[in-house]
Amino acid sequence: MKQQEIQLLIFSLGNSRYGIDIDQVAYLMNVDATESAISFEQLMAVGSLAECKYSKILVIKHRMGIPILIQEPDEVVTFSVWDICSLPEVLTVSAANKGVWGLLPQEQGIIILIDFYKNQHFMQIASRIDH
Repeated sequence: MKQQEIQLLIFSLGNSRYGIDIDQVAYLMNVDATESAISFEQLMAVGSLAECKYSKILVIKHRMGIPILIQEPDEVVTFSVWDICSLPEVLTVSAANKGVWGLLPQEQGIIILIDFYKNQHFMQIASRIDH
């Protein structure tokens, strides 16, 4: 039987909201100045957002060497998988390289769904660290 619900960690970057399947998250911790990490905006190649204040480090399961800087998460919410929309075909290739796999329309805007295991930049860094 297929999974009918997905639990997402929701966080923001600028005016955009992102969701990651909670099953990919190993843990969250406060930012430590001595910790080496990559910012979420670098992974998504969205350019520099001067107002970004990272307060948390997100660690992805099985990729412990690559912490990701994010802003304080908004919430953890459970959604029906039937509410998820596919990406428009024109965005599929470029978005897939960033790990974007779906969109979740909400009253307050769209949540962009991310799979870090499919983000090409993240996986390139991971393969360098793993070797």
